[in-house]
Amino acid sequence: MIDFNCSSSLNHPDASLHLFERGAYILVFIVGFSFNITALYIFCHIKCWTDTHIYMINLLAADFLAIIFLPFRIMEAFCPINPSILCSFLLCTQYSNMYCSIFIITAISIHRFISVRFPFLTKALAPKSKIIATTECIIIWVIVAVICACNHEDLLPENLESCYDRKLRLKLKITFFLLLEILGYLIPVVIVIFCSTQTIYILARSLRHVEGRDRVERKKIAAVITANMFTFIVCFTPVHIGLLLQYLYDDSGKNFVNVFLDVAEWIAITNCGLDSIGYYFLLKRVHKREQGSY
Repeated sequence: MIDFNCSSSLNHPDASLHLFERGAYILVFIVGFSFNITALYIFCHIKCWTDTHIYMINLLAADFLAIIFLPFRIMEAFCPINPSILCSFLLCTQYSNMYCSIFIITAISIHRFISVRFPFLTKALAPKSKIIATTECIIIWVIVAVICACNHEDLLPENLESCYDRKLRLKLKITFFLLLEILGYLIPVVIVIFCSTQTIYILARSLRHVEGRDRVERKKIAAVITANMFTFIVCFTPVHIGLLLQYLYDDSGKNFVNVFLDVAEWIAITNCGLDSIGYYFLLKRVHKREQGSY
């Protein structure tokens, strides 16, 4: 049973933030739900699945799980929910899906880089590529679930200021904080930037040896990879800066940290809609190329 506390939203000092969240999260839900359903429908009708499809369907699963729980965040913006086990579950789900997305996008970047940098190795591993992709995705889901389960105490109701906000005076455990910042962000963002820039460089260099439609398609793929890399940086950097500010918080910066982290979390959730657009079109072009359809 959801316990609402609508009176606390009246004369709230961050009324403008609540107003922003109402419109922003509704927009993300509508756009994200529509795009993810469309992408899911398209992928379910692909007959010949590859390792790339396996990564993509797992990315869509992570994004879609984040989207379907978004109505609770919208309800929180209109009428605050008192901290409860439900809130702990929602927070754990929110962060679990975000880090699953981060790790899967990182795996896709590595896979894409290896495919263009070491084509002979990719060809040699082709018979086992689906098994490798499936194993990697299972490992990602298990790692995120284990980390969340081992650190669930930080998200218990007594540690929450509201349904989606922790009490700032209660710091995250140092091991949990470092896991989120280093394993969950710094390592992935370095890998994504390195693999993406190297892949773009290889594609750009190859343009000297191709003409016509093949040249145009390679330019389009490079453009999509560039967009994906910047989307990753823009979506996931602010929330991890917010977590750092939350960890370093003192009483004088409470309002700023709360507003910054709430806006950063909204920016992060917009990735759920952007993934389904960018990666689908990249996958579509790569799939056409592999099938020699042009």
